[in-house]
Order: sequence, then C-alpha cells, then structure tokens
Amino acid sequence: MRQQLLKFFPLTAYPDLLDQRRAAGTYILSAFMVVSVLVGAISLVLQLLSGGALPDPLVALRGALLVGVGLAGYSLTRRGQQSLAALLVLIAWITLLFLLTFSDEISAELGLGGMLVSISLGALLIGEQTVLYTLLAALFYDLVGLSDASQGSPEGISGLAVIGLPLLIIHASVNYTMARNLRVVARQVTANVEERNVRLAKASAALVERVLGVRLALEVVLQETVRLVQENFSDCHEVQLFLIDKERRNVTLVATTHEANRANVGSQQVGVGSLSVIGRVTISGQSILAREEGEAQPYRRSAFLPATRAQLAIPLRVGGEVIGAIDLQSRNLNAFPPEEIELLETLANQIAVAVDNARLFAEMQEKVVENRRLYEQTSAQLREIERLNRQLTGGAWADYLSSMGLLPAYTIDLINGRVEDAAERTPTLIEAMRRNQAVLRTLQDHRVLALPIRVRGQVIGAMEFELAPDQHINNEQLIVLQQVIERLGLAVENLRLLEEAQRMAQRESMVNEITARMQAATSVEAVVAAATQSLADAFQAPRVAVRLGLPNEPLNGRRSAELSGGG
Repeated sequence: MRQQLLKFFPLTAYPDLLDQRRAAGTYILSAFMVVSVLVGAISLVLQLLSGGALPDPLVALRGALLVGVGLAGYSLTRRGQQSLAALLVLIAWITLLFLLTFSDEISAELGLGGMLVSISLGALLIGEQTVLYTLLAALFYDLVGLSDASQGSPEGISGLAVIGLPLLIIHASVNYTMARNLRVVARQVTANVEERNVRLAKASAALVERVLGVRLALEVVLQETVRLVQENFSDCHEVQLFLIDKERRNVTLVATTHEANRANVGSQQVGVGSLSVIGRVTISGQSILAREEGEAQPYRRSAFLPATRAQLAIPLRVGGEVIGAIDLQSRNLNAFPPEEIELLETLANQIAVAVDNARLFAEMQEKVVENRRLYEQTSAQLREIERLNRQLTGGAWADYLSSMGLLPAYTIDLINGRVEDAAERTPTLIEAMRRNQAVLRTLQDHRVLALPIRVRGQVIGAMEFELAPDQHINNEQLIVLQQVIERLGLAVENLRLLEEAQRMAQRESMVNEITARMQAATSVEAVVAAATQSLADAFQAPRVAVRLGLPNEPLNGRRSAELSGGG
C-alpha cells in the first residue's frame, strides 16, 4: 500500500525528513480540497436531479477556484516546490475564510477558529517565518472582518474581536516556538538517522569484506554470514539463511544462529511459492516484513522462532535470479524501519554474491578433485598400457632374436679401416642397456659413450662410440645422437614387423593351399591323405602318421586307419 501511495505522491524530491513530512501534509491538503469540492458537486447534482434549485454561481466559482488551487498545489509539490504549493493553499484557505465570513455562510466563532488553523498550517507546512504573515492576516480578520461580519449583534462580535486578539497572539507565539523547535528536532532526527545509516553501512562493508575476502568452505561462509549479520545489527536477534535447490522446488535451511534449530540445518525445507514467508519471498523476489500484531496474513507467523515479534525475509539475488533468502527475526515489534530495510536489501545482494561465489568455488573444488582422480586413474592406465607395450615389445623382440642364429651386430673402425659384422658386448654397452640411458666412461687412452636403442620404451640394444681423450660431446650433439638412435629403433621395429607380416602371409598362404587340397577331396580317406601329404611336404618331416579313433576305445574290434607319408 505504501509503495502505491508513493507512486501518486512521490517524496523523492525532498531528501530532508522534515521536508518530506511537509510535502506529505501539502499533498493531503491539496487532495482534501479537490475531493471536498467533488463531493459537494456530486451532492448538488443529486439535488438538481431531485428537483432542487440551481446553486449560486459564486458557489460554483469558489469550488472551481479550490479545485484549481488543489491541483496546482499537487503539481508544484511533485516538482519539488512544496513551499510555494503550501503558500498557495494557505492563501486560498485564508481567502475562503474571509469570503465565507463576509457572506454570513459561517459563524464568527468558526471563522476565528479557521484563522487559528491557518497560523498552525503556515508554521507546520512552511516554517516559523510564515507565522508573522498569517498572524497579520488573522489580526486583520479579527479587527475588520469580525466587526463587519454581522449587523445584528455588534456587541457580541466586538467582544469576540477583543477576546480573539490575545488569543491569536498567544497561538502565534506557540506555533512560532514550535516551528523553530520542530526544525531543530528534525535536524537532530535526520542526523541520528544518518549516523545510524553510516554505522550500518560500515558494519555492512566490514561484513562483506570478511565474507568475500576469505576463501572458505561453503558451510563456513554460510554460518559466518548469519553470525556477522546478527552481531552487526542489534535488532536481529536470530538470523537464518535458506538456499534454493537445483530443481528450484524447495528452499533448504543451510545456516542459523538459533541453537535449537541448528539440528534442522540441511533437512528443514520449504516449498518455493508456499504460503510461508520464505516460500513467498523466493517466488516473488520481493522482501516481506511480518509483525506479530500487524495485518493478518496467511504467512505471518508460519516461520516465527520463539519470542519473535517481527520477521523480515529478503531474497538473495545474483543477477536476475533468486538463489535463496535471508530471514531476520527480532524480539522488537518495531524493528526494521524502512531505511534499514533498504540497507539490508543492499547487504542481501552482496551476501548473495558471496554465497554464490563460495558455492561456485566449492563446486570447482569438487571438479578439481574429480579431475585429479580421473587424471591419476588415466595416468595409471597409461602406465599399465605402456608396461604392457614394453612387455609385448620385449617378448616379440626376444622371440625374434632367439629365432636368429647370429644376433645383428656391426662395427666400424675408422682408425684401422675395418668394417665387421660383429660387435663385442662391452661393459659400457651392457650398462647402457641395463640403465636405459646414456653412459659416458673415461678410460686411460680414450672415452666411451654408449646409448640404448629403444622401441616404445623397451631396450632392444645399444650403440657405442669411442672418442678421443680430449673430445667432448655437448648437449646439442647428444640430442642429435639420441634422436637418430630413436629413429634407428623405429626403423628396425618397422622391419621386424614387416618380416613378421611376411611370415604371417606365408603361413596364411600355406594354410590356404592345404585347405584347398582338403576341400578338393571327395572322401574322408582322401582328406586325411591330402592333409598328411601336404604337411609332410611343408615341414619336410621324414614320417607323418594320422590315426582316426576315439581316445578311450580299445583298438581291438574297432576299425582303424593309419596313413603315413614322408618327404
């Protein structure tokens, strides 16, 4: 309701508290003038419809002037010219009193009372400087207006004029003093409010700095937030914090300063949009203030903690999204004035950012832990695959080298000009193969450098270089040697694989040829004979025998067949 009234009667042009109250009074008088004239006009229309006489044109003119003054006062007050608007209304009021008195439409006593009201209105709506002018107008009314007001009872009117003179002076003096003190009191109230706002703003800044300045766990941030709000705002006896879940169906209690209610943290839930204060706040995104003796609302006491008489629930917003609500409860029925609510709403937005950052940080930490776990798992799997590759490569090379009668070796002696298909298994070569790294040894008359030959991390050999005693190998030369030897390993691995592929192709060709011979046979004996002859030719076996029969049956009494072939 208050928000709706402020739309029609705005006070934003008046930062001072006293000016706001005077503007509100000017709005009320202007609206009263317009509404009273409209009500009178409606009653006259009803009289005319019922057969009454036409009103006096002067009455209609006065009503039109009052409506014009009321609208002008309203317009001037909206534009920040309250003093001018109040002066215009005051002049219209005094003029109306003179007109009504001279036309005998009101009594002398009522007119004098109206002049007393005009003095008070001037003091309240404009200030003490207006009291003198309204007093002069009232004295003029007392001395001149009342004397000419009535010809029927001059003694009574003269007596009223004599009594009214000191009454007006005393009333003006009281209003002058009141107006001066009112400004002093208003300034003191404004200073107190500003001091309170500054104190609350400093407390809010300190709170936000403490919450945002430290990267803590989400649970610690939530509990620290409610504790700091309770400590910095004296009217907040209990503070609770609620967050909306990911499905945006429920609001969960995540932190509270109430000792007895801490057992419900994480389990107490309120439906988003329910009739509770928190449910309404999270669905509407608007703050709700509920008091124990306030207007009856379906959600008024639904979430009150023991001894609570006032509850303020403020939504927590990040951008345009509501992520939860902060619930402030007080044992003071008049807690949470409008200016403090505005400050708390600003603080709630900052708290929402801090809570959201803490929640995102917690989610990021969880993802980091999960990524680290996946990385370690993947690394372990890669190490296992690498081990298996080395094992398979080592086994393949072991089989390959064992199938060769003479292991591949090569030696070039540039000093003696010899090239040999052999190489001595020196200690340096053995150490380089065993340690799987480059080995450099200095002997009496020369230096020896040995590097392992690797295939997928598996050592399959080594290469040795004999150097002069003063010959040095720098890092660049060593890198070149290692790269060349690495490619040497790849080259011999490719050739081994090629030879293995060729052998597999020969085996496949032999199998296909024998299979073709067996498929060309037309009987069991012919198939056995073709297989025996083909295998004997392929393996050059002196003798091949095939016997058909069951493994556990005696040969006596059973037909057996033995076919043999040799090459």
